[in-house]
Amino acid sequence: MKRLLFIVLLGFSSISMADLTESCKTYFDKLDSFMKAIPKQQSNMIKQSVELAKQQISSLSADNQVPACKQGMDFLQQAEENLFKK
Repeated sequence: MKRLLFIVLLGFSSISMADLTESCKTYFDKLDSFMKAIPKQQSNMIKQSVELAKQQISSLSADNQVPACKQGMDFLQQAEENLFKK
């Protein structure tokens, strides 16, 4: 699970939120909430990767941000389902 989460977050991208599409703003909000919900040790390990991913996405054009953030949301949903499985 840790590897999956790390890979997911590596593929995504803290520049001004004004430069982001609505889907990316939503994704970043959910990602921040997810980071708060996981154990601190795990969040500390991936925090730098998350920030790098945010920067990378922020640097994309709006047309490229939409699919990148959709993919991120899909992976984040899978990670949440796997991590918080009852």
